[in-house]
Amino acid sequence: MYTLVAMARHASSLNSVVIGFALLSFTCATCQSPGMNASNVPPAAPASGSTVGPQSPPVPADSIPYLPAQSEAQQRRDFPTSTFTFAFDTPDTSTPGGNLSGLFVNNNQGLATLPGAGVGQNLVSLAPCAVNQPHVHPRGTEISHITQGELLFGFIEENPNQAGTVGGRFINATLTAGQTVIVPQGLIHFAQNLQCEPAQFIASFPTSDPGTVSVAEAFFTKLPLATLRATLGIEDAVIQAIVAKVGSVSQANPSVDLTCLANCGMTDPITYYLNNPSGNTANGY
Repeated sequence: MYTLVAMARHASSLNSVVIGFALLSFTCATCQSPGMNASNVPPAAPASGSTVGPQSPPVPADSIPYLPAQSEAQQRRDFPTSTFTFAFDTPDTSTPGGNLSGLFVNNNQGLATLPGAGVGQNLVSLAPCAVNQPHVHPRGTEISHITQGELLFGFIEENPNQAGTVGGRFINATLTAGQTVIVPQGLIHFAQNLQCEPAQFIASFPTSDPGTVSVAEAFFTKLPLATLRATLGIEDAVIQAIVAKVGSVSQANPSVDLTCLANCGMTDPITYYLNNPSGNTANGY
């Protein structure tokens, strides 16, 4: 009995010690060192990524410059009204075979202000027996309207996905003034005057920059000789003769079929051109 009473008194004393220690710890956690008060307590270290020092006040909204994107109409106001009319009076290309007069973004910056991809045109005047050589427009379908004479138009479809076939089909038609032909974007095509009278057409595009790749010039004058030899299977001397002819002045686009011209009883166009350098060859010889 005495033992139990003693143990109870001992446990009570131990609890008092524990409670007292806890109170002392709480008090010391909130106490201040001598000479230290709320005004000189050092600030806690800033959190990672925060900025130390005074912060700049926010910029007033009315002081931020307003830079609105110009609408197409606003952009067009930067151009004179004459930008939106075109006379085709200065050919981009003039040869014995005819003239090419383009209306594209490279010679009329106002076309860049039109909706979407814009539009473009090319007025093509062909002398008798002349051809607008095979070429490709990589960025635009062509819609051509014949305004004078008679012309053979043709284009080649893409390669069919069929075994045993070589190349796409050839589509062609002979058109006269007042008729229109459509050439899909990216296909090889040409326009040829097989008659003894001049011809003319205007090609329109749903883009201000359809681009042009001249097939014969690109193939024969740009590719390496080894590539041409492997592709054509003919001797180097023959290839080099073709390359020289394709790159000559007489074959500049538009060029002329001399056999056709002889059948029409007309002068060699190069001779005519040299004797009449200021003449408009597209109006005949």
